[in-house]
Amino acid sequence: MLKKITLVAAALVMLAVPVLGSAALSGGSVAAQEPSGQRSITVTGYGVAYGSPDIARVGLGVETSNTDVQVALEEANTRLAAVISALREAGIAEADIQTNYFSIYQDYYGGSPEGRGEPTYRVSSSVNVRVRNTDQVGELIAEAVDAGANIVNFVEFNIADRAALESDARELAIADARARAEEIASLLGLTVGEPLRVVEGPEVSVMSDFYGRGGAGAAGAPPIEQGALSVSMSITITYAVE
Repeated sequence: MLKKITLVAAALVMLAVPVLGSAALSGGSVAAQEPSGQRSITVTGYGVAYGSPDIARVGLGVETSNTDVQVALEEANTRLAAVISALREAGIAEADIQTNYFSIYQDYYGGSPEGRGEPTYRVSSSVNVRVRNTDQVGELIAEAVDAGANIVNFVEFNIADRAALESDARELAIADARARAEEIASLLGLTVGEPLRVVEGPEVSVMSDFYGRGGAGAAGAPPIEQGALSVSMSITITYAVE
């Protein structure tokens, strides 16, 4: 009789492990029996670090229209050349100015190319400008508009070297993972041990963007808010538990 009772108790102990693993899995983390007999908990920690932008990109351009395509093209070329000249005088290096768009298309009055209205030719040309002094962005836009720009496609702030922020975010993610593991282990009556496996997730950057269109003619520098940028990291860690 004693032998039968012992066998039943052993069976109950063996069944306890998969029940524990199934309950933890439903909460997004895993507490399971490894093939080697080592129980573990797998969690994902998240960290976010914030910093000020140190570089910006600005999209500037011109658009002209005329019933004579040559006149429209010449005006666009002249105005964009003046814009580029103003950018260089403001200290923007030649390597930081790149043409990113150019087009010529017909626009028909009346909406039909079959003879209902005289065609107008529209010429558009724009450049991407890398600005290494972010405090200069508003003034630079104003100077470009004064020189003839009538398109501002975008203003985008970024951080040139994000290594330091990534390191800070990574440290926070690891601490977050440890805290999650200890909370789960405490609820299960377990103790967290050493990390068995570490996987770094994708880094995600959140950037502040400003979009708008300018108008031709003299203008004051528009108010440009740089805001703060963030770098996010995720770390998935498997801990041994006792």
